[in-house]
Amino acid sequence: MEREERDPDRLAALFRLDHLAARMRRNDENLLVLAGGQARRKPGVGMSLDALVLAALSEIEQYQRIRVEVDSTVRVGGQATGDLVHLLAELFDNAAAFSPPDSPVRVLSTAHGGGVTIEISDEGIGLSPVALTEANQLLGTPPDLNLDSSERMGLVVVSHLAARHRVRVQLRSGHAGTSAYVRVPDDLLIDEGALA
Repeated sequence: MEREERDPDRLAALFRLDHLAARMRRNDENLLVLAGGQARRKPGVGMSLDALVLAALSEIEQYQRIRVEVDSTVRVGGQATGDLVHLLAELFDNAAAFSPPDSPVRVLSTAHGGGVTIEISDEGIGLSPVALTEANQLLGTPPDLNLDSSERMGLVVVSHLAARHRVRVQLRSGHAGTSAYVRVPDDLLIDEGALA
């Protein structure tokens, strides 16, 4: 529908509806993750890192603010793509929500011997040392579902999704905002040489 629409106002409305539907689906999936279930996303074929990031961007409202510079030659195996798209969408959404609306959120990647690290940096007010420690503890050890989980639902969901695939997520607070580092281990990546 969006490809065929020529009226800019109607096209904008279609995009808003599309993002609303994606957010509603992600909220449903968040509840499934918190209840210990699997999201309905089917594992797909491998995806390039840039395609994975774009898929995550399509699920957030403020996607225009995200500036992406990731390595398109890195490919993630199909077993993890659905959960990684969901995990990144949660972190992108969080970065956009807790930073000034006119500031960019930057997404970079760095390949290393043990996999690839995706860095998501915002220009928000950052976290206090206590809040940063608590958030990193939550990200490192998925908590059981309780009433406190709803307050930090995004980070709790990220923690559970990361644990499924041995992905490590850590937050750092700097002089200008907060950065999330998502370390995707080598065994979740596809060796392009093996495909040739």
